[in-house]
Amino acid sequence: MEWEIKRRSNGCILCNKVFSEEEEYYSALFDESNIFIRKDFCSSCWDKGKDEGLFSFWKTKVPKKDKSSQPVINIDVLLDVFMRLEGNDETNQKNLRYVLALYLIRKKVFKLKSLKKQDKEESLVLYYPKEDREFNVLNLNLKEEEVEAITAEMCQLLNYPYLDHELPVDTM
Repeated sequence: MEWEIKRRSNGCILCNKVFSEEEEYYSALFDESNIFIRKDFCSSCWDKGKDEGLFSFWKTKVPKKDKSSQPVINIDVLLDVFMRLEGNDETNQKNLRYVLALYLIRKKVFKLKSLKKQDKEESLVLYYPKEDREFNVLNLNLKEEEVEAITAEMCQLLNYPYLDHELPVDTM
């Protein structure tokens, strides 16, 4: 899967209205032929913009110009993307799901319950206490550089200038 990496736009993709400081708007990921594309919509155009291919979305707002702090990472958005990737067999999407799993373990959203081996493959068995639910995530044994690259792409895609890059790669 390819990602069209794009930062927050200055305005709505449909009506071209420029977003003002602290204005709320919607950002959405669309799956267009296995390519994630980010599109931003003003609140008025949001209902018109939800067409086929909508993968995930979140509501956000334009930061104050004088605010220099880092944006808060919306764990719910990461969790939503993780869950929507379940069962997807495309390599890049499996890689993204694996990296999201590592990040969500680090943020204590998931607990690593065990490792499971089956048919020469190893899976992470994750426990999600909030919903008393388990997930199996294929352990892709990605190299640290691969995890870093996927994390950087994910940060750009979701418009987070950073994520903690200290993912527990070597503990798996």
